[in-house]
Amino acid sequence: MSRDGDRVVSRSITLNQLGEFGLLQRLFRRIPSPSRTVLIGPGDDAAVLRASADRDWIVTTDMLVEAVDFNRAYSSFRQIGYKALAVNLSDIAAMGGRPVAFLVGLAAPGRTPVRTVDEIYRGMLTLARRYGVALIGGDVSAARQGIMISVMVLGLVEPGTAVTRSGAKFGDRIYVTGTLGDSRAGLEILKQKRRLKPSAMESTLIRRHFFPTPRVEFGRLLSRRGWATAMIDLSDGLASDLRHLCEASRVGARLEWNRFPVSAALAAYARRLNRSATDYALRGGEDFELLFTVNRARVAAVEAAAKRMALAVTPIGTIVSKGLGITLIGKESREIPLTVRGYEHFKHS
Repeated sequence: MSRDGDRVVSRSITLNQLGEFGLLQRLFRRIPSPSRTVLIGPGDDAAVLRASADRDWIVTTDMLVEAVDFNRAYSSFRQIGYKALAVNLSDIAAMGGRPVAFLVGLAAPGRTPVRTVDEIYRGMLTLARRYGVALIGGDVSAARQGIMISVMVLGLVEPGTAVTRSGAKFGDRIYVTGTLGDSRAGLEILKQKRRLKPSAMESTLIRRHFFPTPRVEFGRLLSRRGWATAMIDLSDGLASDLRHLCEASRVGARLEWNRFPVSAALAAYARRLNRSATDYALRGGEDFELLFTVNRARVAAVEAAAKRMALAVTPIGTIVSKGLGITLIGKESREIPLTVRGYEHFKHS
């Protein structure tokens, strides 16, 4: 046994037992508190660093690992490259920042065709041009097996306006952008129909899996206007990411089952399988929409702004006291504890 902070940890414990979030908590305990330069450290979608009197840096990084985060059996390398950058842009959006530059680390076996690397970068650069983000460097390395892509994005935000996970207050309304659950359904279809032509409905869900839309413009608006009290992007799924936000804000939440926004494609897919579209919305990860909380006095302004931007935003619940936990008002208005959790690395490997 070894002592780690205040906890006694067995030397034989594995990452599967600890899980992604347990590992992060263990590592975070060893990291110094924020300083005059580091304004927001680990625990949010991105870190915030003091740049100058009129701007702060936002820094985030994510990696995609072959056979864990993508499978070349049903993914093109251009799709993989696009998504590698998109997931990082979504983190910047969740902090209310404007992405400006990115770096890429790539590891691949020596036998990898050069055109594979070309396609990965083509996918990233297609998205980068759309958001005005410059590729400024990175690194490459040999790998014994599989491809790994690590992307770091740098963004800017006005001082004191970055939106964290920790500002939700009692009575705030809970909102999401777009629709939920499409990406998970798209991945299911890909795994089932590797060599079969998908229907139009299935193609819609597959596109949502491969080509998420980082909500940068709307995140910037929420930040500049001070409308969002807390925000997080939906990478691990609504159930999991809402839990992260509530834990950071030390609050509870009451979700309204009948308000979850699901696309027509997902509704049709779920009906065909005799399954609940709501379950996809709760559990499905990698939608990369924004989950945010708003003071009731700002609700009308937020909804009007989203309408002007032709972006769907949906109120799905209310922030409550921490002691009430996270609950779901389901069919027949019954309120039940939300025990569903989303994806967690290591525990699902």
